[in-house]
Amino acid sequence: MKKILLILFTAIALFGCEEYLDKVEDSDGLQEEDVFTDYLKFRNFEDRMYKDLNNYLSDGDYTYIAALCDEGHLGPGWETMPVAQSGDWIRSYKTGQALQFYGVWDAWQSIRIANIVLQNLHMLEGNATAEQINQLKGQAHFMRAWYYYEFLKRQGGMPYIKNVFSGTDNFALERLSYHETALEIAADCDTATMLLPSRWDDANIGRPTVGAAMALKASTFLFDASPSNNPGNDNSKWEAAAGAAWDIIRMAQSTGRYNLLPCNGQDQVSYTTPSGIKTIDYVSGYDSIFMYQPFNDEIIWEFYGASWSGNGMWTVFTTPSISGGGVIQGFSPSANIVDKFETDKGLAIEDDPDFDNQDPYVNRDPRFYHSILFNGERWTSQTDRYLELFNGGAERKNAEHNSFSGYLARKFWAKNVDQWSGTSSPFTHVIYFRLAEMYLQYAEAANEIGGPNHTISGADLSAVEAVNIVRARVGMPPVNAQYLTSKEAFRERIKNERAVELYLEGKRFFDLSRWGDAHKAEHRNLYADNFEEDSASPTGYKITRSSDPFASLTFAQKHYKWPIPLEDALMFDEFKQNPGW
Repeated sequence: MKKILLILFTAIALFGCEEYLDKVEDSDGLQEEDVFTDYLKFRNFEDRMYKDLNNYLSDGDYTYIAALCDEGHLGPGWETMPVAQSGDWIRSYKTGQALQFYGVWDAWQSIRIANIVLQNLHMLEGNATAEQINQLKGQAHFMRAWYYYEFLKRQGGMPYIKNVFSGTDNFALERLSYHETALEIAADCDTATMLLPSRWDDANIGRPTVGAAMALKASTFLFDASPSNNPGNDNSKWEAAAGAAWDIIRMAQSTGRYNLLPCNGQDQVSYTTPSGIKTIDYVSGYDSIFMYQPFNDEIIWEFYGASWSGNGMWTVFTTPSISGGGVIQGFSPSANIVDKFETDKGLAIEDDPDFDNQDPYVNRDPRFYHSILFNGERWTSQTDRYLELFNGGAERKNAEHNSFSGYLARKFWAKNVDQWSGTSSPFTHVIYFRLAEMYLQYAEAANEIGGPNHTISGADLSAVEAVNIVRARVGMPPVNAQYLTSKEAFRERIKNERAVELYLEGKRFFDLSRWGDAHKAEHRNLYADNFEEDSASPTGYKITRSSDPFASLTFAQKHYKWPIPLEDALMFDEFKQNPGW
């Protein structure tokens, strides 16, 4: 716990600290009273607690979360990613740019800032309005809850620190249980809900709202109820998760504050075939949730500071053949994940007798075209250039940062952003919670309580109706009856729906972990599709699944709870390391 102590007790000294308090020019620094009796200075101090937000799309994070599960693969090229993929997570805290590890763990600094804010708010009385004080207090409660939620998902229960320690305090704190930590997070969320606004003005977009606090509570309870953290399947935990998810859905419905972004238009994919260029029409608008607009009403909570226009996030997804520079990584969606996109009839590809694995791009869920780039598709700003994702093609050479799988990811990569267009990337949203996920959270919890047709007390949606709302937005039919025969059958479709709807949004890794599925071979082994030229095939290529995985992840039972960095775990007997580490 050495690092925690260093952060909590010495790194944020209030008097003359350059890192956490802005110094007055030509002075020795600000005194405590100067900061905490002035509203603007107080707010500037509090805003430092946002610095540890994790950007799961960052091209500067070499432990990219989507490449730690079956969503896809990055590597090789830098040591950091292979270390994490090999499961050597103790070492990951010490490798360069492992932001999912040390970047998140360092948020103890921000928790201390939140506690300092709450301790000193009384000093603002008479110097700020009641609304201003409530907003500061609400943000502090929310951000403390947020960082503990980040720990909960990774390392599990933690000491829930609410005070500002001094040198005489007892530092040897025991870790709370998973459930106890979840309840503390929920309590902070409840307080934040009473204090935060439902919407900020334009100058403060990106700060947490009432909806963000409600969504954080709902997600915390979902993790608490999930099999990895609820081995006894305590039904009351599922009831709490369903109730919290329903609360924000009901709020959205009654106030109109949050809405699913409509997909009313039509777009078109062009791709090469032996008989010429073919096109596929599909529902458009879905990509506007993630790009183009500076904000939209489906997003409940996001890392708004990472959404500025001109960012380089797209370089994670591109290849050297398309990009003119940047941190090119060639993210390769696995064929495993590509298979999860249903046909437009609402059937899994293995259940649809009309699905042709030699003509697999047609008649798919519209989210497939918004999420995945495939061989022969026209994507770049060059009108006569089509993606060469066949073995040995321009985007699939046997070299670093090329596609390993025969696919590229589109979801956060706008059209015509490449080395030839000179076009900057548009706004790209690093979304933590959006309304569609709340429907899926409600559906999952309600199904676990009573099956597909269960509606919790006080709600007006069944589990399956909630999923169908999300599907209907992109023109997908309701969940097929063959998947509604039991709680267990519908559970698998909910898992599939989350994989498709929330692809690349930082959810999949933690979903597989909370479900207890991450260690299974089907999620650890990533497969590719191979393309052998064949003019008789509909696409011009014979498509076969690789017999061996192109990448394999290490995930054992101990990986369900991330390790505590050794120097912290060994500081006090009371602060226990997670099992297996």
